[in-house]
Amino acid sequence: MRRNSFISREQDYALRMTAFLAGLPKGEFISVPKLAEKLFISQKFASRIIHKLKKTNITDSIQGKYGGVFLKADPKKLSMYDVLNTIGFKVKFNDCLKENFVCELMFGCKFHSFWINEEKLLIDKLKSQKFSDYILQEQNN
Repeated sequence: MRRNSFISREQDYALRMTAFLAGLPKGEFISVPKLAEKLFISQKFASRIIHKLKKTNITDSIQGKYGGVFLKADPKKLSMYDVLNTIGFKVKFNDCLKENFVCELMFGCKFHSFWINEEKLLIDKLKSQKFSDYILQEQNN
């Protein structure tokens, strides 16, 4: 059964991983296998996401046996939109908002302006949500 989620699993995991890294004390890092384990993500999937986040300078890493990853971006400035955009988030509420879409009703259609406004509201909201407000704290048992 195919589900049409607005946020993909990869995007959701990228948000969680970034929130976890934002909670690490300054100067600390975590190995990708350990990060994947703590967030219940496959190591392969976590590695792929970290690679994408590193390419856009959201994360960085220390190489070697005792290395790991850490959040390079400032969590007070880094938004949910930044991370989602890195992982391929392309929000379009309706096909009529896509580039080069031709709609015969566009100028008389009130739905078009509704979808434009709703999409803008969502993007603005995602841009305003900073990771400093979404830090995932490690649970000590």
